[in-house]
Formats: sequence, C-alpha cells, structure tokens
Amino acid sequence: MVETIKLESAKYRIGDYCIGGVLGECPTWLVGSIFYLGDKLLSSSGIDKTAARQKIEEALSQCDKYGLVLALDVIFPSENLIEEILSFIGEFSIPVFLDSPDPGIRARTYLKASELGLTKYSIANGLFVDSPPEEVEALRESGIESAVLMAFDPKDPYTSIEPAARMTIVRKLLEGVKGLGVRNIMVDTVVLDPSSIYLSGEAVYMVKTELKLPVGSAPANALGNVTKEKVGVEAMVGVHGGSAAFLRMMGADYIMYGPISRVKYVAPVVSTIDSLLGYGLRRTGVRIEGKHPYKTLLRELQQFFTKG
Repeated sequence: MVETIKLESAKYRIGDYCIGGVLGECPTWLVGSIFYLGDKLLSSSGIDKTAARQKIEEALSQCDKYGLVLALDVIFPSENLIEEILSFIGEFSIPVFLDSPDPGIRARTYLKASELGLTKYSIANGLFVDSPPEEVEALRESGIESAVLMAFDPKDPYTSIEPAARMTIVRKLLEGVKGLGVRNIMVDTVVLDPSSIYLSGEAVYMVKTELKLPVGSAPANALGNVTKEKVGVEAMVGVHGGSAAFLRMMGADYIMYGPISRVKYVAPVVSTIDSLLGYGLRRTGVRIEGKHPYKTLLRELQQFFTKG
C-alpha cells in the first residue's frame, strides 16, 4: 500500500460511531454547523425546531446514502439557549461537538450536557493553549470523555499556523489534559484562509504520523463565501468537495464542512474517497465493520460498470 493509506491512529467509539484507526477503516465524519450566530434557525424566541429537524434529517439521509457519519458542530450563540438546544439535539443520538466562540458558554455547555445525560455523544470543542481555568474545570467536572485539542494559538496566528508550531502546541495541550478524564482525544488543525487549508493538511499528516491521534479540520472557515450564487454550483462542489478530499487523503478523520445543509456538496466526493480506501484496506486483510462506502457506493459503481 502507498504510504498515505498506511496512516493510522488510535481508534475510538463515540456512541455508536467509530473514528480513527487505519485511514479508511472508519467512515469519515462530516460535521455540519448549526445554531451559529446568524443562523436562520435562531429567532428571538429560541430555535426553530421544525426547520432544524428537517435540516438534520436531510443531512442524516445524505450521509446514510453515502455510508458516512453525520456529526454536528453546535455553536451555542448564548447562555440562555444552552438547555433548549441540548435537549433538542440529544434526540438524534449522533456525535455533537459542543462549540462556542465564548469559553464561558462552552464551560456551561459541558456541565449542562452532563446534567442532561448527554455525555455519551458529547465532544468538548475545544481546548486552546489559553483556555481559562473555568472551562478546564468544567470539562473535568462534566465527565465528558471526548475533547478536541486546537492546534493553533489565536494570540500568535502567524507563527502558530505553521505545521511544526502546531505540533508543539498539541504536545503542550496533551500534558494539560491529563487528569481531566478525557479518554478520546482528537485534534483540530485550524484553518484561517484558503491557503492555510494546505498547512492544515500538512499538520493533519504530522498529527497522524507522530501522535497517532484522530484529527480533523474545518475548511469551511475559509470557504464560507464560496457559494453557488457567487461561483455556480459546479465550482462550489469542486471547491468544497475538493478541499474535503485533500484533507481526507492527508489523514483527516472528520471534516467540518460548514452549514449543515451543505452536506450534499461534499458527501459524494468524500464517499468516493472512502470507498476506494476501504477497497485498499480489504486487499490487505483489514476487516471493514458496519456500514461503509466500500460496501455501498463502490458496490453500486461496480454494478453500473457491469451492466454497462
């Protein structure tokens, strides 16, 4: 096998879903953002549960069709919506990255998720080099066992964007997370602009080869303005799908692709990558468990070919 396909990390099971292992062994997690500030699903009276349910179910259908895993990046916009959002999201039993630009809100989200019995699928997102003690203590107290280490220092963006510097940051965070009860450690190789998607991919490869940890990235941070209105559907699919494919082949286990409804633009591309990676693994004797693009999309493509 080529070197990229030999990439391997720790393998976790979060709820009913695996992540990590040999590259391609577990289906890619496609992580859609929801309830961020400015999301039309938010209103002055709370969240639009009917519309949110429809979007989540449509995304779940897409991921099921292509043999991938849907996860949610829930970006809590305010403290007063924490319980309402968590209670709603908890109905779906899928991985949930508990996120917010405000570390105080993240801390209270961890504690509320614990109070509501939602730690099984909860992922603290995430710990920075300057995360305040309040957030760190809340993570310890919550009993949440899954967390993301952010391979980036917001106070030093120009230096910390370099892959080698990111590794130093992650190693420091690994020391800091000891004793917090976190068993499932993942890494986010942060994206700032379109060019940094490459740097993020290089850091993904380094995390996978040197630290053996599941790792992912959020190309959506740089591609939010690449819309069908601005560039057309074909270019939008190419840019978003191509970026996701690049990161997956560099070793990414999860891709934060942007607003949840955008999944249809990346799922077919990532599923194709996963189906071929799965085939490569089967050739080496690796057993592919559960639903996987190798068993769904690739089988369908083979049938198309056979039938002409």
